[in-house]
Amino acid sequence: MPTYEFKCKDCGAEFEVVASLSEFERLKRERTAQCTACGRSNVEPEIVAFQVQTARKSA
Repeated sequence: MPTYEFKCKDCGAEFEVVASLSEFERLKRERTAQCTACGRSNVEPEIVAFQVQTARKSA
């Protein structure tokens, strides 16, 4: 499952959430992700770069 990064607007802490794409969309829509530092739900998703690794080699 993908890992998504969030940042708390209240305390500034950054944290990660492991969730499927549908769960992530629900977290954003319903604002149910909670900061791991202060416990508040005033968080926003961070835009981060990622790398995809496949099992098959390119020819």
